Amino acid sequence: MKKLSILFCLLMLTACNATTRLSGIVDPNYRGNFQTQKMVVMGFGMPIDEQKALENTLEQSLVKYDVTVLRGLEVFPPTRDYSDKDIYKIAKSKGADTLLIVSADGRDVSETYIPPTYHPGTSTSYVSGYGNFATVNTYTTPGYTSGGYSVSKPGMNVSVHLKNTKNKETIWTAEGFSGGNAYASFSDLTVSVAKTAVEELSKEGLIAPKEELKDAPEVLEQ
Repeated sequence: MKKLSILFCLLMLTACNATTRLSGIVDPNYRGNFQTQKMVVMGFGMPIDEQKALENTLEQSLVKYDVTVLRGLEVFPPTRDYSDKDIYKIAKSKGADTLLIVSADGRDVSETYIPPTYHPGTSTSYVSGYGNFATVNTYTTPGYTSGGYSVSKPGMNVSVHLKNTKNKETIWTAEGFSGGNAYASFSDLTVSVAKTAVEELSKEGLIAPKEELKDAPEVLEQ
């Protein structure tokens, strides 16, 4: 029972394993002299459930930064049509200085076949004796087969843009790839993209930590 519990815990730890790689660049006019204060976060090329996961994760990941987050699904409800001009106009009317746009394309599921492998049983012998007689008893555990199935792994290309709502200039742009293991969904990939995007924005100095957190010691996640 204990072994089963350990196996279950390991499966839970790897169930939603997804990683994202992003490579980006900041426009020279904004490097070192710009930090967004209020942004609208929005996703393209993904269904509504993934957009929700994206916006939820961005909002949660940005809570420790000095930036106000507006959800794109609320600012731009998908029940309406918007032109590029409308999007910038509405974002500005909400007081947002930037748009964080996350796009996904090239979505695919790769399949890898795991061939079957036979694992023979193991034999153990026990010797018992009485007087001049000895008896050897051999016990063999049954063999088993592993593999013989396919593993599906989701993956998608992603691009992220931080846009200035005042002049529509691109402040920061990044592109990369997000992939997961056999237990990951595309929503898991979206969550990974959101977290990675926030990390990159922080590294580039485009978002600043809240004042009360600047000198606070880092706490390692359990």
